[in-house]
Amino acid sequence: MPFRRPRPTADQQRRAEASLAAIEAGGVPVAASERLKDFRDTAGRFFTSDLSVNELMLTRQAGFRPLTQVMGTCFYRTGWQSYPWGRGSGWLGGMGWGAGGAGETFELEQQTAAWNEARRLAVGRMAEEARLAGADAVCGVRLRRRHREWATGLIEFVVVGTAVRSERFRFEHAPALSNLSGQDLNKLVRHGYWPVGLVAGTTVAYVATGAQQQFRATGVFSSRQNQEMPDFTRGIYDARALAMARLSEQAHALHAHGVVGVTVEHSHREIERDRGGGTNYTDLVIEMHVLGTAVVEVERDDPPPDTYLDLQLNDPRETT
Repeated sequence: MPFRRPRPTADQQRRAEASLAAIEAGGVPVAASERLKDFRDTAGRFFTSDLSVNELMLTRQAGFRPLTQVMGTCFYRTGWQSYPWGRGSGWLGGMGWGAGGAGETFELEQQTAAWNEARRLAVGRMAEEARLAGADAVCGVRLRRRHREWATGLIEFVVVGTAVRSERFRFEHAPALSNLSGQDLNKLVRHGYWPVGLVAGTTVAYVATGAQQQFRATGVFSSRQNQEMPDFTRGIYDARALAMARLSEQAHALHAHGVVGVTVEHSHREIERDRGGGTNYTDLVIEMHVLGTAVVEVERDDPPPDTYLDLQLNDPRETT
């Protein structure tokens, strides 16, 4: 007999609709919300975390008690994106540095917006889980992103961290998110700094190869000497500048004094383009992602802790 899935009950249908509405509003499903509320109301000293033993001890030393692991995720489909095929070609959805055309860098706004919105939703859901758990902060946030091969234009963000509660201090804008490890959070707090939020920026840029670079790549003597591809080099700098500008804008919105723990990751893919007359140019699409923790410096009445020099006692040249 063919398998027949049982019809959902009225309560199951109601919960499914409520979960969908919560997700569409940027929140978490009903089951996750209920689990974290129960944890907040009934949990004793039991906790779960991805902290190492050293991180746990130093986190406790800094006055934070781990509560539970929290996460946020988002699957996001990228809309249609046009490409700047050259000067006067009527390209849409990009902004360029300079006059435009070959040898320029253009931001692909549709793809850029998709990455930034997907990350915002994933991080927001992790913050919501931390709030429901009664956390003051989330440390050790790890972010994973990827393109899904089984669906064109589908991207995924997953963020995971450990929610902690302060036993010494009161956070006015909880929960504060941080990609710092337990050790780094300990150092930060002991020296009078506070994390105020996770800041990030992504840009997707199209680098159009100019005639000079193309000649270097395909000229008669191109294979006989080492040479830089200056359009691609400049494209990396341009993409990083835009991503860092977004990170800085978020940090200023949090009234941060600085950003620590900044990571910069990028990937690229080549696009072969027919320029006519039997000439093919190789252009570049760059994805640039930056992430860090915004911090503020607070006034301290007590002297700063002692600073120790950490020396490696074994010979780093020795191998086992």
